[in-house]
Amino acid sequence: MALEIGHFDFDGGICVIRGPNGSGKSTFLGILSGLIKPSDGEVKVFGKDPYRENIKGLIGFVGHKTFLFEDLSGYDNWRFFGDFNGDLAEILGISHILKRPVRTYSRGERVKLSVGIELSREKPLLLLDEPFSPLDERSRLILSEILKGRNVIITAHGEIPIKPDLEYKLR
Repeated sequence: MALEIGHFDFDGGICVIRGPNGSGKSTFLGILSGLIKPSDGEVKVFGKDPYRENIKGLIGFVGHKTFLFEDLSGYDNWRFFGDFNGDLAEILGISHILKRPVRTYSRGERVKLSVGIELSREKPLLLLDEPFSPLDERSRLILSEILKGRNVIITAHGEIPIKPDLEYKLR
């Protein structure tokens, strides 16, 4: 499978990358994050090649695999990866589960914890791979409000409750 993007220019705000399953949305975020090496072409994030240069301090990434430690509590994960923010945990609706091991969390709870951790790290750019898919309607609306005013690239294949500043479609 070839992922052909052409020219993609993002100057900030909320960008939604749409496409059906298998269209390359996750691959695109993997390339932007430096986790996947592009086979051809040039990629620059904040003027740097994400695969060759360290941009970890510039981007937050939440993919399908959350990289959370299963046997640690949500609180311990948050403290390990970022600065704990109790207000944000409360807004996300996860403060009541933070003492439980992550292995007991639903997919939606894992996404909310991962997004909370990344937001607490205050990176200039946040990459979110289908974050709305596992969330209930209330959580979808809360996440939409939290993301407003931030620089975020979100992948989606369905409707999401946020108005993007830029939308790009993959086939």
